[in-house]
Amino acid sequence: MSTAVATFEATTGTQPNLPIASWPLAPPPPGRLVSHRHRESNIHQIHVTAAVCIPLIVLLAAIRAYNKIAINRGRTWDDYTFMLASVCTIVYIGVVTALLDDGMFGFHIWDLVVGDLRNSSFLLVLIIEAIWGPFIWFIKLSVFLMYLQLFHPFPWARRMAWLGITVTGLFYFSVTVARIALCAPRGGDSYIEAFSTARCHSTKKVGIASGSFNVVSDIFLLALPVPCVWKLSLKRKQKMGVIAGFMTGISALISSILGLWFRVINDNEVDDTWNITPIYLALVVEMACGIAFLVGPSIASVAKRHGLGFSACVKRINDDDGLRGRFIRMTSFGGESRTLGKQHWHGHKASADSDTKLRSTTTDSATIDEVNSQPKY
Repeated sequence: MSTAVATFEATTGTQPNLPIASWPLAPPPPGRLVSHRHRESNIHQIHVTAAVCIPLIVLLAAIRAYNKIAINRGRTWDDYTFMLASVCTIVYIGVVTALLDDGMFGFHIWDLVVGDLRNSSFLLVLIIEAIWGPFIWFIKLSVFLMYLQLFHPFPWARRMAWLGITVTGLFYFSVTVARIALCAPRGGDSYIEAFSTARCHSTKKVGIASGSFNVVSDIFLLALPVPCVWKLSLKRKQKMGVIAGFMTGISALISSILGLWFRVINDNEVDDTWNITPIYLALVVEMACGIAFLVGPSIASVAKRHGLGFSACVKRINDDDGLRGRFIRMTSFGGESRTLGKQHWHGHKASADSDTKLRSTTTDSATIDEVNSQPKY
């Protein structure tokens, strides 16, 4: 108790005449007033993000399911991992929201007192840190599986995809094990006591390492399709259009960079209870952007099927340049998840009595010959 009293006097400059439960957790910055009744909060940031992301993810999942069931009428492995990733993302958002609603995090640490410390809050932090690795991996696994189908004729691309699946899986699950081992209570300690140890504080370094790896893996996911598309027998403008479609995933990369930046900032500060909000916010947005990237082809397919604005745009493109229209139908960004080959694509066979279905779901040899016969620029 004497040590606690000395620490309180050193940090606050006052005598601990109040009960321990009323002691502040940290002194305020110079010139900053402390208000335990009217505390500044950033919890609303997560509330707004959750209110936008959860309905959006449900809508995107419904669009992809409709496209696969009613239009493509076929399912692949990435469909199952996508649904799993969507559920995991919603669960992750829910747990983060529950943490910030628990009454401890989302406030400046100098506005909190000892009585604000809750075992339930630290338990939720441990759960969030433990599930993030597997959950983000499910999203990236879905992207890699999609690449395995699109770029099946390229052996090196398949090897890179499998390498990405293996390395990311091992890393994210290793991070999960490390965080649990470092911050889980030991010997009957409470979660408050476990999180106050030096070993648990070292997870800040683990967070920076995982954030750095997250950025690198996102760059790898964005770069992998580029050489495959560039080897296709298409005009340069057409190649750039396909590459631009893949680059829509750059929003996830930006979110991961922001998440790493917030982690680095928090490593040198004591205001953990406040800084945790932007970190989790960036992670939530990154996961939601990953889900949106996986639904892009399905959105294009549904738009074409129902004659929406995108479909009309595609029709005009077809009228001006028939080759480009055929190319859009052949690629995933035209609504189908087809394999992009060096000289051809492998499409599904359709019945001869369904001309419309044939044009939208297959690619015949005549079309491939036309594609290959076009001059390159």
